[in-house]
Amino acid sequence: MLDLDTKNTYRGSWEQVIDTLGVPAVFHSTGGGSKSCVVGFKTTRDEEIVNAYGVAAKVVTIKATDAPEVKKMDRVDIGNERYTFDAVFPVHLNADLIGWRCVVKGK
Repeated sequence: MLDLDTKNTYRGSWEQVIDTLGVPAVFHSTGGGSKSCVVGFKTTRDEEIVNAYGVAAKVVTIKATDAPEVKKMDRVDIGNERYTFDAVFPVHLNADLIGWRCVVKGK
């Protein structure tokens, strides 16, 4: 287990990467709430994801501070395109939830 200072350093660095390299988006919960945030957004070459979701699959990474709960069928608007999450995986640093990795099949 990492000590608290080290965890805070890693978490801060992870969030900074998303803020620096991410794109502006609006997250829409199936519960009805919406929030503007910055998300990681990329086309993936991960073989398991491509085999499961197709070559057009994309991965959206959301910080837990922006969306404490993310579920399948939640959506995100990036620019003028809307993506619906087909799968959602929590991102943990030791036992702490720091974000969400969401897979979309395409637009």
